[in-house]
Amino acid sequence: MTTVQTQCKRCGICCTKGGPALHKNDLPLVTRGVLPIKRLITIRRGELVFKPDDDVPQPAECELIKISGTGKEWQCFYYNEDNEGCMIYQDRPQSCNELKCWNTDAVEQIIEKDTLSRFAIIAEDDPIYSVVKEHEICCPCPDMKEIRNAVQQQEDFDLAILEKLINDDISIRTATVQKMKISLAEELFYFGRPVFQLLQQIGLKVAESEGKLKLRRPM
Repeated sequence: MTTVQTQCKRCGICCTKGGPALHKNDLPLVTRGVLPIKRLITIRRGELVFKPDDDVPQPAECELIKISGTGKEWQCFYYNEDNEGCMIYQDRPQSCNELKCWNTDAVEQIIEKDTLSRFAIIAEDDPIYSVVKEHEICCPCPDMKEIRNAVQQQEDFDLAILEKLINDDISIRTATVQKMKISLAEELFYFGRPVFQLLQQIGLKVAESEGKLKLRRPM
């Protein structure tokens, strides 16, 4: 006789695969300090992300604020391996509340819908608000899918434009860290991951020369 699963088995797989993206309903968790910004990371619109039923990362259609991982892993920061449980279970985000591994219909309905953005979290009178706005205008996430395809198919594209982008990105980050004394964890919330790291993930090589980052195609 086949047993039909109807409740969580506390296997932890959903937590080890990555922290959830936050939705507008989750804003009180941030404002109350349950989810401080140092525990959040921004995935900017256009970054490559894994989506349900797709083995190849695709561009995020909107900005996503996710709970950060532990170390270099995407495992949710609030997952407690010792007891295979959530450290903020009573205040878990909407995605976690909706997720049922035996029936993912509910959580799939909210993917990339009514998501929380940085500009709903950062107060407009906070000095860093205008810096983040400027960064988003000056250093938008490039078309990662187009670049990935060009790299994979060994097509020609303008590295000079991308080199300017990654150096402008680093310049704004460095100046903000020095002036506003923000931590690395906070930087990943305010600005997302450095663009050069996103490009490395799709095969471009990055090196530093004379104080500037340089790109080259894979051999």
